[in-house]
Amino acid sequence: MSSKLPKSTLVLLAFASVYLFWGSTYTAIHIAGEHLPVPVVSGARSLITAILILLICFVGKKSLRVPKGEAWKLVVVGLLFMSGNNMLLTWGEKMVPSGFASLIVSTMPIMIALMEMALPGGDALNKRGWAGTLLGTFGIVMLVWPSLHQGAELAGYSRPLLGVLVLLGAALSFGIGSVLSRRFHFKADTLVATGWQIGAAGVFNALIAVGSGSLHRMVWTWPGFGAVVYLSIFGSLFGLVAFTYLLQNVAVTKVATYAFVNPVIAVLLGVLFLHERLAKTEILGMAVVVCGVATVVLSRVNRTKREIVGMAGDAVE
Repeated sequence: MSSKLPKSTLVLLAFASVYLFWGSTYTAIHIAGEHLPVPVVSGARSLITAILILLICFVGKKSLRVPKGEAWKLVVVGLLFMSGNNMLLTWGEKMVPSGFASLIVSTMPIMIALMEMALPGGDALNKRGWAGTLLGTFGIVMLVWPSLHQGAELAGYSRPLLGVLVLLGAALSFGIGSVLSRRFHFKADTLVATGWQIGAAGVFNALIAVGSGSLHRMVWTWPGFGAVVYLSIFGSLFGLVAFTYLLQNVAVTKVATYAFVNPVIAVLLGVLFLHERLAKTEILGMAVVVCGVATVVLSRVNRTKREIVGMAGDAVE
């Protein structure tokens, strides 16, 4: 991201990217998962993104070196983000409706808040922040309730309990990665750090694809190919770069509000492009979600002296 723009503008652009691009990935993941094995989707998506980042760094003559001791940390976070979370989410959407998947994943901010409270020096939401979290969760329930009610009667979703457990694992994996990324205080360039994360996950996912025999079962189709390309460029490259930037400059409990907004974006895109009907409860649910997000974002977050010093250092750089 260009350092010529004010930091406040960069933060707003990063939030918009995370909200919009990741909000649209539920549909893309569902399409890709219908046409290709899960490890192939995750592996191809990560490797394509890693190659794009490598080319950008090469053209911009940007060194891929990272500060001493950061490489293994970037690899760990990358595996949590793009292997644990991504593969489990793609797998989970094969077992439950996408609306239900978004509801389960929306528990991630609560997981992060609980982890932050339990760890020394973590962010602690005040009463207003907790009220916004609960309000947002309630809004999510209202938002997806029609699809949940209908999804329970749809054929093809015979393993809902396993799907819930898989999606909870996906949310937990991303939550742990978010907390670790914040605490590692990466000094590496945002794009380079993202490249290390996605590249490591791409290699790992590709090994799983080969080891599980997924390459022999894959059949490339235009919808599947298009979904993977979209996920690679917008979901992984733009989305994760913006997300990494936010983790370095904004409290992680506020960054996590994207989990409330993403289902709203998914519903709106479904109405616009898939001609889905928007129920009254969904409209009301979206209004409640927006209020919940605003409450969390505007709430005051307790910061330790160490975090304030760290953010000041990031601002100087």
